[in-house]
Amino acid sequence: MLPERQDVGRALTSEEESALLLECGRSRSRILLPFVSLALDTGARYNTIRTLVWENVDFANRCLKFGKDKTAAGTGRTVPLNKRAVAVLKFWAQQFPSRLPRHYVFPAEKVGAAGDRFDARVYATDPTRPVGSVKEAWETAKRRTRRHCPHCKTGILADKPQPEEGYFCCECNAEMRKLPAGLVSIRFHDLRHTAVSRMIAARVPLPIIAKIVGWSDGTMAKMAARYGHFAIEELREAVEAISSTARETEARYPRFSPQSGSETGCDLPN
Repeated sequence: MLPERQDVGRALTSEEESALLLECGRSRSRILLPFVSLALDTGARYNTIRTLVWENVDFANRCLKFGKDKTAAGTGRTVPLNKRAVAVLKFWAQQFPSRLPRHYVFPAEKVGAAGDRFDARVYATDPTRPVGSVKEAWETAKRRTRRHCPHCKTGILADKPQPEEGYFCCECNAEMRKLPAGLVSIRFHDLRHTAVSRMIAARVPLPIIAKIVGWSDGTMAKMAARYGHFAIEELREAVEAISSTARETEARYPRFSPQSGSETGCDLPN
């Protein structure tokens, strides 16, 4: 067997998250934005979200009860929802006024084109089956982030008119020969990685994080090492705590010298 990789995953920055959600919202698949938003706000795995049913969405108590997960610790867990997740799910629920408790939150459906502008048109929605995959829409949204201008952050990069080569920003007119990397390399699992890393950075206790994301007790420490990304200043605070604790101890108790007991007023035993 190949050794397990310990460097897998990375956390998205706030800027990267905004760029990704913007393109998810522009997707022809209406499922993509709420699907990705829920992954970011709960740290849940892809298949756990894909098979979520409406009876496990508790709007009154603002929480979700997930079904079968990858681990026994994650299966059947209840996770509270933050404000953004509640708002996204409430908006999404309005798209299905006739939904039933056993219907899937993200149902199987097809997307076509309609009108002269080829606008997206959803059809053949079957709420009794979960969506098969959002991979195509996900990959397309990631590729479109390459068109985001790295200079003004809000403009879109367009092709220069032929026969010129390269790209220019429609807003700030910046020019470049190649498109930036964008978010093409991120994986769906990085959304979970992002959620966990942010909770660790906010100093949420590990047992609470484990309960939210479905870690078993045996993997909690290993996962914390994998998901935790600490800035140098956070590490500096940690080592400063060592010396500050030592100073507090010296002030509270008499010093002990291994050479002589004179400082303590006690004789050392022979």
